[in-house]
Amino acid sequence: MKLSNQPIFIVGCERSGTTMLRLMLNEHSNIALPPQTKFSRKLYKRRLLFGSLLKGKNIDKIIQWMLQKKSNTKLIDLKLDFGGLEELWRKCVTLGDITATVFQQYSVVRNKSRWGDKRPYYIRYIPQLIKLYPDARIIHIIRDGRDCVASLKKMPWWRKNVMYSMLNWRHSIRMGSIAARVYKSQFMEVRYEDIIRQPEAQLRKICEFLNEPYEPEMLTFHLSADKNIPDYKKTWHYKTYKPLSEEFIGKGKKQLSESELNRMEWCAGRELSHWNYSADKIHITPSVKYLKVWLKFYFSVGVERVFDRLIDLFYFHPIAYKKNN
Repeated sequence: MKLSNQPIFIVGCERSGTTMLRLMLNEHSNIALPPQTKFSRKLYKRRLLFGSLLKGKNIDKIIQWMLQKKSNTKLIDLKLDFGGLEELWRKCVTLGDITATVFQQYSVVRNKSRWGDKRPYYIRYIPQLIKLYPDARIIHIIRDGRDCVASLKKMPWWRKNVMYSMLNWRHSIRMGSIAARVYKSQFMEVRYEDIIRQPEAQLRKICEFLNEPYEPEMLTFHLSADKNIPDYKKTWHYKTYKPLSEEFIGKGKKQLSESELNRMEWCAGRELSHWNYSADKIHITPSVKYLKVWLKFYFSVGVERVFDRLIDLFYFHPIAYKKNN
């Protein structure tokens, strides 16, 4: 079986429907998208520590890092043969090869040629994704920011406050807008609400973007969701076990306080309106607490970008994965 050279990546703000879309596409006979992992971005950030992969000792360092528990790569969730992976990794010559090998093996085991990954966080790193996978197809799923924030408040793994969550959603939308202008044919944006209300029509558009035939089995993803989600994540992905429903659309307006709604619409009113989410033109005087969160959020974003560019100045080795001939 010849593997595709156009991997698929699903990105977006947390709690925007990325898992739902992954499960839908995973039901396609030609597409395999694994549960969310944490190794791609972590490995990319550490590229200077590993150096050239043409040196065997550096491959050994990466393999050790990928497989050790404290790295928290979530590789174990993919239930792959680590011995087989290690053998394939030793043939890799770039960081892209290392990460692509994992996703490709997940597809090979399922006898599917189209591979890829899903992680909301990637929306911040679209240029880096394109560096690693030059022919990637990226789908950005967008959900009403108020619903995302309200949902995040309930998540045991989300330890940020409401103001941070609002800025995070706005930043995701802005990063998506930039990527849509820059990468055009490689980047698609779709609303969560449109998928819920018009699933077949939206999935047909997505399949057209991916150059894959539409398959109705994608609509019954909930029937196999149980086996495609790790046990420890099932509590907060319970909605994926049910048929699509409009029940959760607009919940944020009821679950957030009036003060939180006002701050959300003041903070991200332009982005909400752009994506046809009704929002009043609210003007409030930002509190000292909000300004502190704003400064902390964008300081961390800025520092990460600066470090990324500094590392690029010193990392001269190939990055992109080797395409299949």
